Amino acid sequence: MTDTTQKKRHQIRVTRTDSACGYVGHMTVDELRKVTVGNNFDGACPTCGQIHLTREEIEEIEGEKVTDSKEYKDTTKEAEA
Repeated sequence: MTDTTQKKRHQIRVTRTDSACGYVGHMTVDELRKVTVGNNFDGACPTCGQIHLTREEIEEIEGEKVTDSKEYKDTTKEAEA
């Protein structure tokens, strides 16, 4: 095949938000929609499983200590029982 008859290949980059193969961080629903192919996607954050609507909400979560969260205290109490 000559150079003029070859199909042009496009290079794409894909982020797998539903797997633990790499850290992608907290993401809003809109950010997930941008990186998802198709209309069927899980709107839950790949890091924590919650649904974030704004970047400010994510910044608030990232500013909290894990040990101060209700979920951590409940898990600790359950483990110690």
